[in-house]
Amino acid sequence: MAAGTHPVSTTWRGLGRWAGLALALLVTVPGVLRPLSGSLLSTVNLVFHEAGHVVFGLFGETVMLLGGSVMQVLVPLGCAAAFLARRDRYAAGIVTLWAAHSLASVAAYIRDAPTRNLDLITGDPDTHDWWQLLGAADALHLAAPLGSAVAFLAFVAIVAGVLLAVWDELK
Repeated sequence: MAAGTHPVSTTWRGLGRWAGLALALLVTVPGVLRPLSGSLLSTVNLVFHEAGHVVFGLFGETVMLLGGSVMQVLVPLGCAAAFLARRDRYAAGIVTLWAAHSLASVAAYIRDAPTRNLDLITGDPDTHDWWQLLGAADALHLAAPLGSAVAFLAFVAIVAGVLLAVWDELK
């Protein structure tokens, strides 16, 4: 035990971390299992998605179309990397759960490309990013397997996030 650390405060800190992880799982896992159900976190992801179109729009239309999905995943992963750089595995794990939620949302968006059933903020199904990307490449048939691969990454991110968050508690 570190000098000046009281065992009771250490116990409360550990309990707080477990409670925080449980809350983070309650917020993120439903969105991973049902990415089209909508949530506050989905709205946050949408903001970063749309910002990605603006930021990556500087590099041409294809990169701009990809930029929305890329940015909504890069933001939570960037936060996780920043926390890891500070050696805060717990915080990195929590925001990795956010990345999982975001990946699941992107997976659902990709899978929707052939049918374009999702309500888009533009109201125009022809503005569907993945329909434009895959359709231009005559690859709409790849929407399901690509979406499944991204959904798999979302589940990997859940496991990675939990392991990161509990790492220090288990040693």
